[in-house]
Amino acid sequence: MIVAPLSEFGTYIKLNPLFEKVEQALITLDFSKPGEKIYIEGENLIALPSFNKARSANEAPLESHDKYIDIQICLQGEETIGWRNRESCTAIKAPYNPINDITFYDDEPAFYITLKPNQFAIFYPDDCHAPLIGNGFIKKVVFKVRIF
Repeated sequence: MIVAPLSEFGTYIKLNPLFEKVEQALITLDFSKPGEKIYIEGENLIALPSFNKARSANEAPLESHDKYIDIQICLQGEETIGWRNRESCTAIKAPYNPINDITFYDDEPAFYITLKPNQFAIFYPDDCHAPLIGNGFIKKVVFKVRIF
């Protein structure tokens, strides 16, 4: 997992060949339509803008992905995200769904991070994460970056 201010995203673009396209999309795309899937590089790079009511930590299960890296960017509000290493998760709540590329867990997060506007977190397949924890509404964009 990586957590940093959005102004430092360029530091991480060499970690994946598609991260540079994420940086370009942040400059050129409009994320004002929640629920709209934006295909940047076909199924290899997708942006998912959202505007959701935050939930309590008890309502936010840990999740993991096999095919995609998540880059979660807070645009408005504050978002707390639970984290736990996937290797230590043992209580599967919902088995892997290959269509949505997601597994849910009943395990508790090991710790929490809080993203403020213009901060991001990168979650790899080994990073179980429980997003959208907080108060009020959270406006964010999640980039799904396919792992090759």
